[in-house]
Amino acid sequence: MNENVERRLPFDGAVNFRDLGGYDVGQGRRTRWRCLYRSDSLADLTEEDLARLATLNLHGLIDFRVPQERRSHPNRLPTDHSMRMVEIGFWPEGVVEMLSALRALTIDATGVERAVISHYRRYPFHHKAEYRQMLEVIEEAAGRPMLFHCVSGKDRTGFGAAVILMALGATPSVILQDYLLTNSYRRDIGHLMPPGTPVSVAQVFTAANALYLEAAFSTIKQTYGSVDAYLEQGLGFDDKRRANLRNLLTEVPPKSPASTASHDGEALTSTSPRRGVPE
Repeated sequence: MNENVERRLPFDGAVNFRDLGGYDVGQGRRTRWRCLYRSDSLADLTEEDLARLATLNLHGLIDFRVPQERRSHPNRLPTDHSMRMVEIGFWPEGVVEMLSALRALTIDATGVERAVISHYRRYPFHHKAEYRQMLEVIEEAAGRPMLFHCVSGKDRTGFGAAVILMALGATPSVILQDYLLTNSYRRDIGHLMPPGTPVSVAQVFTAANALYLEAAFSTIKQTYGSVDAYLEQGLGFDDKRRANLRNLLTEVPPKSPASTASHDGEALTSTSPRRGVPE
């Protein structure tokens, strides 16, 4: 795959549609391009977008949106697609209350940040079944292209991408790098906020904040002790299954001058410490 592959795919109706390829996962390997995609809602895809989507040859689509979200903004997909559709919709506890407060204009920016941090603390434990299923579906795809998404492609999808990169051996800095890219491709989710919403509230509500991901990592440490234990005990992916995922979803990059440049940190393996992810 060409080294100049675009991270963000140029969909007009999905501004946060990104390729998860090209990330360093240690031991001289990187995630494969054109294999895993993460995105925001697909409800507003244009005719040109639909044609572009068809060229990705997606095997399956994982949708983290709850039925209410899918009904109000159904995905627009090619009519003749043969993708496996997997609906793993969920909202962490507290989301309904936060959205109600947003609509009533009774929550400030600090309150939104506090609420979202609490949601991320719930992802690793309270929603391990959903993320286990995500990994299982990707495993079953056996390297065929998969897409996973929610509404803005930030929270449920963001932690999903973090789980995948953890399982493949990426360092915390690489995981955070991918997570924070959402700030460059924010979806307009004004339908969730009424007129008169303070700019500061809207900014915090749509932001990918490092504190959020750190809250999830903190839960992993407190509940499981380590990422390896979380992946094995929480998600059911032991060393053998993770090795299989690495075989399916990573590659050795072509030799080039850039490939000799130093990488940022060691891989997330059972024998190397995780910078930023507590042991």
